[in-house]
Amino acid sequence: MRYSMRQLPVILLILTFTCVTYPQSPEPQEPAAKPTTGNPPPPPSTPPGMALVPSGEFWMGRVHFFLVDAIGWFERDRQDNTPAHRVYLDAFFIDQNETTNEEYAKFVDVTGALKPWQWPNGEIPEGDNQIPIYNVSWGEAYAYCAWVGKRLPTESEWEKAARGGLDRKKFPWGNEGLGLEGYEVNDESLAAKTGNRAHTNYPFGPAAVGSYPSNAYGLNDTSGNVWEWVDDWYYRNYYSVSPLKNPPGPQEGKYKIIRGGGWSDSDDRNLMNHFRSYLDPEVRSTTVGFRCSQSVVSTP
Repeated sequence: MRYSMRQLPVILLILTFTCVTYPQSPEPQEPAAKPTTGNPPPPPSTPPGMALVPSGEFWMGRVHFFLVDAIGWFERDRQDNTPAHRVYLDAFFIDQNETTNEEYAKFVDVTGALKPWQWPNGEIPEGDNQIPIYNVSWGEAYAYCAWVGKRLPTESEWEKAARGGLDRKKFPWGNEGLGLEGYEVNDESLAAKTGNRAHTNYPFGPAAVGSYPSNAYGLNDTSGNVWEWVDDWYYRNYYSVSPLKNPPGPQEGKYKIIRGGGWSDSDDRNLMNHFRSYLDPEVRSTTVGFRCSQSVVSTP
């Protein structure tokens, strides 16, 4: 192909523009080394007698529908465990067992706190060291937990721990009920009736802690034995307005929440993970005790 002298400047201009607009790719380079941040922090060391509940979300509240809902047998207050909602909690520790007579006696001896009336002459009855303490007010439970360097669990912490990772299940072991109908009068018939899952539907008081199988987090007796004080004030509609992360409970109220059901309960619903009840914080009851929790302190 021949070009005229007039066309040469135009051709040179096009070649020059092409070289400037599309430069050659640079030589490939080694990727920059990622900055090192040291080894990841070790998992927190779980204190003796406690279980670690990992951080994360869970479903809090009742996700199950009962016939009595449809036919209007529930009072509005019995629907205080709805709506079910997702809650995020930071990791925390919680006692594997309910606080025992033996543990509470140490607190009483050092602080001079009131001894429960079921201790004759102020002494634990023989053989009852591992029975959970009861007949203590919310304030006494709070004081004990503070004395041992712990605290009462929030209601959301208690429920997550009781579920043992079985999200949206009725009981710590799953959805199978206990088939309660009338009191069982000895340990053998009670174990047969409940499938050896919970100490409840029984007229003679609580059992030694840890007498029944643990849940997946290693907690005992979150269903039955004694009801347990938690830190939160009771507010019927709190689930509708509670924060999505680490809900602290209402700032004030008249009653404190109790959870888990107790040895004298004969209704499966009272033993369910989501069931809420409440008491005047000054009340001392033969069916109410507690366990303590502790925040996980992150280390740099």
